[in-house]
Amino acid sequence: MGSYVRTRALTSSSEPLDHDEELRTSICCLCNGGCGIKISLDQEGKIKAVFGDPENPYNKGKICSKPMEIAQTLYGPYRVRYPMKKVNGTFERISWDEALDLIAQKYNQYIKENGTGSIVGITSKIGGSYSKLAHGIFSELTGLVNYGTGPICTDSEANVRKKLFGDGSGTSPLSDVVNSKILLIVGNNTAQTKAGQFHWITEAKRRGTRVVVIDTRFTETAQAADLFIQIRPGTDAALGMALLNYVIKNGLYDPTFVSKHTNGFEKLVQDVSTFTTKRAEEITGVPQNVIEKLAQDLATLKPGMLFEGRGIVCVNNAGASLWAFEGLMAILGNIGKPGSGIISHINNTGGISNLIQPNDVMKPDRKRSSSALYKDMEEGDVKMVLISGNPCATWPDSARMSKAIEGLDFVVSHTLVMDDSAVLADIVLPATHWLEEAGAQPSVHRVLQWKNKTVEIRGEEKSGGDFYRLLAERMGLNSSYFPDSSESAWELERKHNKNVTGISRERMLATPGGVHFPCSEIGKENVRLFANGVFKTSSGKVELTGVSDAPLDYVDTFDAPGNNGLSREEFPYLFSTNKVASHYHTECQYSDWANEMEQPYVEMHPLTALEIGVKEGDKVRVETVAGSIVLAAKITQSVPRGFLSTQPYFGLQSPYRQAPANTLFPVATDPVGGNLISKNIMCNAKAEGGQGS
Repeated sequence: MGSYVRTRALTSSSEPLDHDEELRTSICCLCNGGCGIKISLDQEGKIKAVFGDPENPYNKGKICSKPMEIAQTLYGPYRVRYPMKKVNGTFERISWDEALDLIAQKYNQYIKENGTGSIVGITSKIGGSYSKLAHGIFSELTGLVNYGTGPICTDSEANVRKKLFGDGSGTSPLSDVVNSKILLIVGNNTAQTKAGQFHWITEAKRRGTRVVVIDTRFTETAQAADLFIQIRPGTDAALGMALLNYVIKNGLYDPTFVSKHTNGFEKLVQDVSTFTTKRAEEITGVPQNVIEKLAQDLATLKPGMLFEGRGIVCVNNAGASLWAFEGLMAILGNIGKPGSGIISHINNTGGISNLIQPNDVMKPDRKRSSSALYKDMEEGDVKMVLISGNPCATWPDSARMSKAIEGLDFVVSHTLVMDDSAVLADIVLPATHWLEEAGAQPSVHRVLQWKNKTVEIRGEEKSGGDFYRLLAERMGLNSSYFPDSSESAWELERKHNKNVTGISRERMLATPGGVHFPCSEIGKENVRLFANGVFKTSSGKVELTGVSDAPLDYVDTFDAPGNNGLSREEFPYLFSTNKVASHYHTECQYSDWANEMEQPYVEMHPLTALEIGVKEGDKVRVETVAGSIVLAAKITQSVPRGFLSTQPYFGLQSPYRQAPANTLFPVATDPVGGNLISKNIMCNAKAEGGQGS
């Protein structure tokens, strides 16, 4: 049996459960790791234990705390069980019929009076494949513009990669790393963020893969590496450009690949020509000889892979960093071959086409950037919002987001729990948990796995698929486009999405670990993209300088959006958030285990603590241009001097009663990639007084 933890106790004396006659098999849906899990149920049909599935070839029985924590959320006191309407500031129970009628009436009214752009969706956790398909159909029928996880998590990565290669997805599966000679991990603590899959990296290392980690912090991943390169916060682009320059000047790139499969090489040469390894040392703090040795290793140890994380995606100068490192992989020829490429948790299966008849399609009458959404909500251009997730904790300037949502005419929250966003809604609807619905789940291995429904709902919860279908009916839309179950939704997806045509539910269930995609009806699985050397750009080649009209260039962290113009005397430190396994998503914190495992803290170097005048556990007020929060000091040499770090997703409505760390980030975006920022903002820190608990 795989690793497990009981759901009712987390103690060192916990004894193994008696063997179960039947264990339900599922796939964890919390981080696109694709970990197989086994669920043990009690006599009432409730979850009593969560195991890693030893028969799943990708996690091989290993899991992290996330699926065990989230199982508690199903039965916890914060779970929403029935629809509610806010009346005079208090929520009252209503029926689904009443809720749907009111939402439909409001929706149609705002479209008629204010246009389709007066309603937006903010759906970071829309649900499984059934819900995502139904949401897409609903959006086409209504002109709804939706803001998913992209603005806060993946936009820069997806946009840069799409412009380079024509596809924003990761080019290769994580499991391919065992065929690699070198793995470069940049700003990515995979031991925490993909904990159930980290064994692939340690296995690759045992087989001889050289593992190099570039990060600001000395993380668990860095501790497992062959080489850890500690870099100054936000200077990754300078390092990437110096590596490009060194590889080009010393003829270490792949001339055949560059000649046959890239455009813009000559301009790239010009863009990086002034970034010597000596200049990069001055900017990054990484010694010149270390940079040159890394360039030589990347050029000689082939094939090689790159695994980037939020550490260089969710920052104010992300685009240039991603452009430099992914361009480096391209000119080294590390694309499309076994053991090469770019690993990413972005593995988009593609969208449907030719399902909605043209006369039924409603186009959005206006679109906004994610940063412009705040202003448009505040000024009344947005009247109504549909929420699935918790933007009041996950989006930057959380206090401003909360105030903007509170000021809207009408807010609907389809949610698991009463979180910081749900309490501001006019209508709260109970959502199903991913263990309560079936569906296809993509993973970091570029596979689709089918998970069956594991447990029955215990209240009036509905999936996003059911919600959007029923709402469309109430609004008088053509509801015949909608499937009515997860299984029928997948068949519809296969019919209208050529990337998954050959992946039936039966095939996924019969194939250990699932099926690689894209996969046409008659074609074979595609383990990795671009194996044929043809890219999805208009030219069919890698567009090395097609990411931006401006040249590839380094923007200093202190001059980048959100920091530009601030006084370094007033804000002498840099502040970032970094995910840990036990608090990976906002929903993870609605668990007793999460509370037992970790409390909110702010990491700082001993010399920083000395400057501030605090010791371990003392309360520290961290302040930025956007706001301030108080956290307990955690003193560690794993972070550099002058750098503060905490976990991102606590909430005032959560068991922690902690203001979200994203309160501290102003609304600013990476100018190249478009991501909202959640790292490397200038801050001040002062002792608040009193000992932390």
